Amino acid sequence: FNTVFENCFLITSSPLIPSNRIQGKLQNIKLVKNRPSSISNLFQQGKLFHTAVESLLLAKEIAAKEQEDDTGVSGYVRSVKHVIREVTGVRALESAVQHEALGYRGLVDCVAEYRGSLCLIDWKTSEKPKPFLQSTFDSPLQVVAYAGALNHDKNYDFQVNCGLVVIAYKDGSPAHSHYMDSALCDLYWDKWLLRLEEYREKEKEARAE
Repeated sequence: FNTVFENCFLITSSPLIPSNRIQGKLQNIKLVKNRPSSISNLFQQGKLFHTAVESLLLAKEIAAKEQEDDTGVSGYVRSVKHVIREVTGVRALESAVQHEALGYRGLVDCVAEYRGSLCLIDWKTSEKPKPFLQSTFDSPLQVVAYAGALNHDKNYDFQVNCGLVVIAYKDGSPAHSHYMDSALCDLYWDKWLLRLEEYREKEKEARAE
């Protein structure tokens, strides 16, 4: 791969091509490195929500009331409060990662302990209930992609094997938390490698046209 690092979010959002066109050249790369409603408004709303969550994690008691008073994200903040209470030992917030070997990059929402497990946490917003992991569409792929990048990024001196997708709701109803253990992350990592190779193939075909 060259030194141009593609954005993980763009790859997971890219339309798929038929899987029988893919040769699986990336399958030998592991998740864990072996080592010691407009789009603009939605984007801004997501940024405000992530800022609110970050403030809560950095200073839970002080920031909680202030973030609730922000009517733009108050419902989402109420929604994730019960999850925030179980998040400790924050290692990273809004932190850039890149996988040099696979040539992609991303921005990690959070790495922290959740119920005793170090997890890569992805905070999502939704106006519709998403009670199952399958309901979150490509979120699990993003989680394992970010985790794989972090685990192979020399700027980090720890490894993360588990993931957590948190779906916050605008009406303030309790967020759904979808925990991904290491076995499930490995399963989705294989799917991510397939998606990445599909993306490469599609880009190659587009350049050839």
